[in-house]
Amino acid sequence: MEVDIANELVPEGVAVRVSVRLTGRETNRLFLSGDTLIQLPLDNAVSASADSPITRTSIFLSELVGLADGLSRVFTDGAAADAFTDAVRSQLDTALEAL
Repeated sequence: MEVDIANELVPEGVAVRVSVRLTGRETNRLFLSGDTLIQLPLDNAVSASADSPITRTSIFLSELVGLADGLSRVFTDGAAADAFTDAVRSQLDTALEAL
C-alpha cells in the first residue's frame, strides 16, 4: 500500500492531492472485507466554479484507488489544507490497517 498526500501552493490557495495505490492482494482484501467510505472535509474548500456540481463530501476507497491522478481539493489557506490532510490520512490509515 502506498499513500501519497501532497500540498501545493496555487493561485486560489493551497491544493491537496491524495493518491492511493494498492497491491493486487490488498485490492482483493478490500473487496472481500467491504469498501470503506472516506469523508472529505469541506471546511474552507474553494469551489471549482459557480457552475460546477456540488462538491463531494466522501469517496469510496476503491474509487480513490482507481483515480490515476488522485483526488485534488483546493483550500483557502494552509491551515484548512493541513486539517483536510490530517483527517484523510487518519481515515486511510484506519481503513488500510486491515489490508
